[in-house]
Amino acid sequence: MNQKQLVVRHRLKELMVAHDIPSVQELSRRTGIYYATLLNFYHNKFNTFNNRTIATLCEFFDCRIDELIYLDEKELCGA
Repeated sequence: MNQKQLVVRHRLKELMVAHDIPSVQELSRRTGIYYATLLNFYHNKFNTFNNRTIATLCEFFDCRIDELIYLDEKELCGA
């Protein structure tokens, strides 16, 4: 039987499109968040969240946290 694990996902790409932000570099310029931080977030290469980063993105996109990040189930194979 396969087990499921909760994983954090984001809607950053969708929010960027909706707000006509063409690149992570442009988002970095407009928010003041380090490019490398945003790039890692964009590519799902993160283990922890900086609350200031999340708050800044929510403020910039005028969205709630659950519109930016959410929990999703991932099946664990062979568990």
